[in-house]
Amino acid sequence: MSNNKIDFPMLLASSVHDIKNSLGMLLNSLESMIDINDSDTEKRHQFSVLHGEASRINHSLIHLLGLYRLDNNQLSINNQEVYLEDFLEEQAASQQLLFDINNIKLNIHCDPNLSGYFDENLIAGVVGNILVNCAKYTQDRIDIYCDKVDAGIVIQIKDNGSGYPQSIIDKLSNNERSLDFNTGSTNLGLFFAAEIAKLHRCKEKTGSISLSNHDNGGCFTLSLP
Repeated sequence: MSNNKIDFPMLLASSVHDIKNSLGMLLNSLESMIDINDSDTEKRHQFSVLHGEASRINHSLIHLLGLYRLDNNQLSINNQEVYLEDFLEEQAASQQLLFDINNIKLNIHCDPNLSGYFDENLIAGVVGNILVNCAKYTQDRIDIYCDKVDAGIVIQIKDNGSGYPQSIIDKLSNNERSLDFNTGSTNLGLFFAAEIAKLHRCKEKTGSISLSNHDNGGCFTLSLP
């Protein structure tokens, strides 16, 4: 009998990677099947739910891999100049099918010349996850605002849904970074977003996220130095 100890975390990470790849193929196949002009409302709704939940699972797997690499000092940050309008348009385009089948209008409010320095791939994972969640909870509209504030960049994603639960807003406000497995939702995406934001540092400033509610829905804010 072999005495070699199984490296379970590594095995789990490898399995998650394989599952993520398979799920990506499933999403691609699903997208090729969806007809956004289909007049069958029930069929469109079923496709919407299936595509939305598959996208959420895919993002969760990406977050798990990212957090594993972060915990094992394998996640390096690659800051580069990124033009925000182009970046945000790319993230919106990646979820356009989800918006179309849910009749969601997305608007981007950003100076075409505005740029920032951050890891494009990591921040894309954060923004993409928030957009998928907004598509699930908004009524019919998502607005993305991007501005330069105090030499840094602030991205706000607003929807016109019912808003974020106060308990989640309070946890972020109190800088609680633990995962809660007793509430029915670990909020893994927000945990990942907070950790990725903290990786972005400039002098004495550190990236952060926050949640708030306004008269017409919820607002996710990502601040990068």
